Amino acid sequence: MKSKFYHGSDSINTKHHWAVGTIWSVDGSKNNVYSVEMADRGFNCDCPAFKKCKHIKSIEEGFCDE
Repeated sequence: MKSKFYHGSDSINTKHHWAVGTIWSVDGSKNNVYSVEMADRGFNCDCPAFKKCKHIKSIEEGFCDE
């Protein structure tokens, strides 16, 4: 089982955010679908990247557009 690594956000304070616990499905570039979760500690994505990935960044951008 893959351990969860959370990436903090530069634009969203995720601690106690109303969307904590929400999981978004994000389409990958090779017809994969990845899950991005918001937690108090930041965002987690189940893609194979070891850094803050484009899937997380796409969710963050959606909040910044509000």
